[in-house]
Amino acid sequence: MQKATLGLMGGLAVALLAGCSTTGGDTPSFNQVLKETTGQNGRACVREDDIRGYGVLDHDVVSIDGRRNYYLATLLPGCNDVGTSPRAAFEERFTEVCGGGMHKMHTSGDHCTIRHLFEFEDREAAFEAHKKAVESYKEARESASQ
Repeated sequence: MQKATLGLMGGLAVALLAGCSTTGGDTPSFNQVLKETTGQNGRACVREDDIRGYGVLDHDVVSIDGRRNYYLATLLPGCNDVGTSPRAAFEERFTEVCGGGMHKMHTSGDHCTIRHLFEFEDREAAFEAHKKAVESYKEARESASQ
């Protein structure tokens, strides 16, 4: 009886996992869409002392106001405090903050690893790239769900 129950539970688990693997499997991550939209590899760097402020956009993208340029940063999952924290400090090595998972953004409750960092000439170009990425991501999710 116990073997039959275990076999039934194992079959049910396999069926559930198979159902999960087919949903959304063709949808790229927002990080990938942003890389494709910008044509950048996400490994830009900004001097830590050039950072004048930051904000949080849709899909947990952090906009960073640099003295000369503007930046968009994506964070690794698990950074929940970034949207509500009143301030943040950027961890730098050799005076720069770079994309690629080596640097962090410290908020009042989290230590957020910067996955990608994209560089733009100005705020308008950065926000336009983010807007295009959001639209592309939405289209990709809709087509994957059909």
